Amino acid sequence: MISIINAIPFISGTFQKKSAINIKDNKIVSIGDPIFEKIFDAKGNFVVAGYIDIHTHGGFGKDCMEATKESIETISRYHLSTGITSYFPTTMTAPVADIEKAIQNIRDYKDNKYARILGIHLEGPFLSKGAAGAHKPELLIDPTKDNAQFVFNNKDLVKRITLAPNKNNAAQFTKDAVTNGIQVSLGHDESIDDEIYACVDNGASSVTHMYNCTSRPSRRSNPKKHLGLTEVGLSDDRLYTEVIADDRHVPNALFKMIYKLKGADKICLVSDSLSIAGMPKGEYYIGSGDSKQKIEIEDGVAVIKELNTYAGSITPISKMVAQLYKAGISKEDAIKMATLTPAKLMGLKDLGDIKVGNLADLNILDKDLNVINTLFSETILHP
Repeated sequence: MISIINAIPFISGTFQKKSAINIKDNKIVSIGDPIFEKIFDAKGNFVVAGYIDIHTHGGFGKDCMEATKESIETISRYHLSTGITSYFPTTMTAPVADIEKAIQNIRDYKDNKYARILGIHLEGPFLSKGAAGAHKPELLIDPTKDNAQFVFNNKDLVKRITLAPNKNNAAQFTKDAVTNGIQVSLGHDESIDDEIYACVDNGASSVTHMYNCTSRPSRRSNPKKHLGLTEVGLSDDRLYTEVIADDRHVPNALFKMIYKLKGADKICLVSDSLSIAGMPKGEYYIGSGDSKQKIEIEDGVAVIKELNTYAGSITPISKMVAQLYKAGISKEDAIKMATLTPAKLMGLKDLGDIKVGNLADLNILDKDLNVINTLFSETILHP
């Protein structure tokens, strides 16, 4: 039991008057006057829900594909150290057997002393070869009934999947995935609008890392020009958009355009972090086994030198929130995109907001939205 006193809580998208947040059994029991003897003084700083990362591959030198207890525990520890209190570990394109090993490793991981795991995000293997990015093209497959069975066999843990709408059977796979409680995000594609809308009509609800391997207007067999996933994602109100707001994958000027078109209610900040996140300069890898590729840090971002491409981010969501505020985004919206919006997309009923009955995963922020402390399992942590 603990009372967080002198807090300015961020509730349902609005900063409230200074009050106490009272916590028992890791849940918020009341907001108002302090009721417990054990207190922590927030000293008039902002208190917000713990951040949620729906797309992340690793950190502190470990990758989700390594399929060891040490790797997933280290990644969970990395995220909690940055203010991420819950996340969706994200796999890479790899042979199905390797993906299943990674899934089983997370299923077997029972320790919850670090950031909580909400489910698995499969990024691949149902992506397009011409927009593979850091994924190995030769390992990509179509989401046919036989190829996709492993997804549904693991639906207890698989809660998100990235899909290229131009893949064979993509629309039917989308319908089947949504029916099985799996959120479908569109990305790494060479699609045209007809293919994209077919998936959206069947329940696809987000775009994976907007402006990174998302298709643009193009033609197919005749002069007619079609919208790509980028344009559909920006214009269709049914779609949320992931954004890697590190001022590299998406420069701040481009972010402001996305923000103007979608608004904070439809943008989820994601780290897309790799094993290299939180580490000093050195030699690291994305993936494991057949999917393994060398990565390194260059100009504040992870790159695959051989492909001359960005791989993923090394910037945690907490840093994105602060840098977006510095770039001119309102405090409220910067925070919302790391809390309320991902919680809404993923249907998380007890996370993402400060209200009675919710889990007491909290971040304490200074006036510039830097994380000062994180409260997790009723323990106060320092970054």
